[in-house]
Amino acid sequence: MAENSKIGWTDHTHNFWWGCHKVSSECKFCYIDTIMRRSGREPFKGPMRTKNWQNPLRWNKKAYETGQRLRIFTCSMSDFFHQDADPWRDEAWDVIRECQNLDWLILTKRPELVLDRLPDDWGTGYANVWLGVTAGCNESIHRAEQLLDLPAQLKFISAEPLLEAIDFRPYLDGIDWIITGCEQAAKDRRRQMDLDWIRDIHGQCTDAGIPHFFKQYYHEERGVPRTDGLLDGVHCQEWPGLGLSVYEPGGPIAVLA
Repeated sequence: MAENSKIGWTDHTHNFWWGCHKVSSECKFCYIDTIMRRSGREPFKGPMRTKNWQNPLRWNKKAYETGQRLRIFTCSMSDFFHQDADPWRDEAWDVIRECQNLDWLILTKRPELVLDRLPDDWGTGYANVWLGVTAGCNESIHRAEQLLDLPAQLKFISAEPLLEAIDFRPYLDGIDWIITGCEQAAKDRRRQMDLDWIRDIHGQCTDAGIPHFFKQYYHEERGVPRTDGLLDGVHCQEWPGLGLSVYEPGGPIAVLA
C-alpha cells in the first residue's frame, strides 16, 4: 500500500488485492509486471488478496480530524472488478462504505463486469466513489460508452497510456473528468506519445467544459517523465467540480456546488 503516492491525481493508493490479466493494448508494458516480479510474485496469474486493509481506516480518521478529504486510487495493482476477486469484493465495499471521508477512485478496464458487482445499496452510486475506465486507444473507446450506462456519482476516463489520437466528443455528455498521460516504460520499449494528441483532447475537454488532468510526458533529453502538467506553457491539471465535505460518522454527506 503506497502513501503519498507519486501518482499526481491521488493522495494514496490502496490495493485490496494484487495481480491481474492483460486485456488490451494499454496493458502491454504494465508496471504491475515489474513491481510484482521484484517481490518474487507472478503478476498475471490473477489477483491475490493483500493482508493490510487497515490503512484506509487510518486515512479516514485523519481526513475527519483535518477536515480535508483524501483521494484513494483503488487497486492500482489489479482491477477492482476482476472476476477472480469476487470472493473479497463485498468486504472491500464494506471498507469503502465505512470510509466516507475518502474519495475512492476506482479505475477499470472491465466495465462490462461492473453492474453485477455493485453492492445492493449502490443506487445511483456512492457519493465517495469516482468510477473510471481506461481508454488510451481507439480499440478501447467502447469502455467510455459502457461507462455512460453505469450508475455513478462521478465518471472519468483515463487515457493513459495514450497511444494514439482519440476523439472523445461522442462520449463527453455524462463524463466528469479526463486524465491523459504517456506510457511509463524503458526507452527502448515505451510507445511514444505525440503532444498533439494531448492538445486535441485538451481542446475537446475545454469545449465541453470538462476538467482535464495532464499527468505526465517524457522529457526525452533527460529520459524521465515530467509531471508538471505543462502544455504549451499552460498548467493543465484540473479537477472535477464535485466536492464532498467531511462529515460526522453516520451523518449525511454534503455535496457542495
